[in-house]
Amino acid sequence: MKLGFIHPSYPQGEGTGATHSASRIVFELADRGHDVTVYPWAEPPDDAAVDGDVSVRPLDLSGYPYHSALQLDAALRERVGEFDEYDLVHSYVMNSMPAMGEVADRTSAATVVTLNAYGGICPKNDLRYMDREPCTSNGLAKCTACSLATAGGHDEDGPLYRSASRLGYLKLVREGEAVADRIDAYHALSPHIETTYADFGFPAERLSVIPNVLDDRFDRDHESDFDAPYDLLYVGSLDEHKGVDRLVPVLTRLNDRTDASVRLTVVGDGGLRSKMEAQAADGGVADRVTFTGWVPNDELPGVFAAHDCFVYPGRWDEPFGRVFLEALATGTPVVASDVGSVADIVGEGGVTTDGSVEGFVDALCALFDGNGLADRSAAAGREVDAYRAETVVPQFEALYERAMTR
Repeated sequence: MKLGFIHPSYPQGEGTGATHSASRIVFELADRGHDVTVYPWAEPPDDAAVDGDVSVRPLDLSGYPYHSALQLDAALRERVGEFDEYDLVHSYVMNSMPAMGEVADRTSAATVVTLNAYGGICPKNDLRYMDREPCTSNGLAKCTACSLATAGGHDEDGPLYRSASRLGYLKLVREGEAVADRIDAYHALSPHIETTYADFGFPAERLSVIPNVLDDRFDRDHESDFDAPYDLLYVGSLDEHKGVDRLVPVLTRLNDRTDASVRLTVVGDGGLRSKMEAQAADGGVADRVTFTGWVPNDELPGVFAAHDCFVYPGRWDEPFGRVFLEALATGTPVVASDVGSVADIVGEGGVTTDGSVEGFVDALCALFDGNGLADRSAAAGREVDAYRAETVVPQFEALYERAMTR
């Protein structure tokens, strides 16, 4: 097949899970003999090395100042004519749906859009109404009110910038939903994503679930001995929807409840870091918590493998979360909130809880008893087989074939 691929960054770029996933798909498809041309959202650095089997056509992202998603949509619309040369165009960027609708209307190429979070139906991308509860419907007035009311945030961007940005995303959501029926097929990252988009009116018969591809760098032996002192790990942004404000209270309660020493490593950064540091000091466990900040991707496999358990206390309906695959691949058991499709991903490689501090404490104490951690570690290696490239990539080829025969 001759494929055009709209990339959320650029091939071989590091960064988000979506960046890595898109790159793996691109290179795996090229290795299987397909002719792949990438349209990158981010400008590759001058020294970026791209596999010779993949072509890159940079986009002009100079329009719509200060809003990269609107820039991308405008740039793709300007280039619609050249997409006619492809058998299929696959966008790994949800906010490109308005442009993809135009590709569907004006060219003979089949179209596929990846739904890897909620950006196609929610300008905040988290589908949490007023940052308090899951959202089950959208609309201009409702989304505008929610976007503006929750724009304060904890990061370096001010509320004015965040408000304007979200209104830009709302524009793309509204325009994307208007052309949703024109797209030939949708790639949903998990069963939860598939169900959610169908509930929001996307054509259910065109939604196909294909999971993330395992990053081979994490395919390694586990290194901890699953014995006291127990080392817990969190990897991700330090934001409210990730539930990280629960991590230190969980650690404090564990050390009160068990005779064994328990420690916590927090990898990542975000607006709640100072709050977490204060929690550790106030709870008398500052010497048992290590904040590393962001760690380079190449170093993360060793970090996972050295810890006894990965803990994820998230509040939002996690669309997928590459961190779960990374933990499973290194044989690191998972204890996580039962949100989104986490339970489906983790399987026997971990346990899910109700998300409360006590729920996490109970689950961890049960794993500390006997061979609980070691047994889950052994199961993790079996669970991860479903996410290897040789299993996942043929599913994309089958999806493309269905889209081209619609």
